[in-house]
Amino acid sequence: MFSRASESLTKRLVKKDIIKMEDYEIYQFGIENFIMKACHIISYLIIGILFGLLPELMVFLAAFIPLRENSGGYHAKTPIKCYILSCSTVVTIMCLIRFISESKMQYSIFMALIVSLILFLIVPVDTDNKHLDDSEMAYYKNKARFIIIIELGMILIFRMLLWNYISFILSLSLTYEMIIALAGIYIKSKRQDS
Repeated sequence: MFSRASESLTKRLVKKDIIKMEDYEIYQFGIENFIMKACHIISYLIIGILFGLLPELMVFLAAFIPLRENSGGYHAKTPIKCYILSCSTVVTIMCLIRFISESKMQYSIFMALIVSLILFLIVPVDTDNKHLDDSEMAYYKNKARFIIIIELGMILIFRMLLWNYISFILSLSLTYEMIIALAGIYIKSKRQDS
C-alpha cells in the first residue's frame, strides 16, 4: 500500500525531471516513509478527536516519540502490522486516560520511578531491523537516558503541582516504551536461542 503510492509518486517526479533516475531509490524510500508517518499521525489525530482527548494525545506523543526513537525495542515486520499495532496502542492509551480515575492517577509517580529505572538499565535495544554498533549504542544510550531523566523530572514537577493528570500521561509514555523495549529484548533472545 505505502510502497505502491511512493513508487507512483517517485516515477512521476522522474518523468517531470524533478529528480534524477539515479536518485530514484533514495526518493522512493523517503516518500514511502513520509506517507507512512503521515498516515500514522493522521490516524492518531482522528483517534484522539474521537475520544475527545486530542490535547492528551499530543502530550503523550510529545513524550513518547523522542523516547521511542532513541530507546529502540520491538519493531513490527511489515508496515501494515506496524500501523495496526501503533493505532491499537493509541486506542489503549486513550482508554487508560479516559477510564482510570484521577484519584488513582496520583500513584503513577511510583510507576514512573520503577519504569524509569528499568529503562535506564536496558536502553537502547537494537533489533533485526536496526543493529547498532558500539559507538551507536553509546550515543543512543546517552540520548535515551537524558530523555528519561527529563521526562521523569517533568513527571515529578507535575506531581508536586498536583497535576496528576499530566503526570499520569507522561508516565504512560515511559511505561509503553518499557513494554516495547522488553518485547524487543525477549524476541531477540528467542531468535538467538533457536
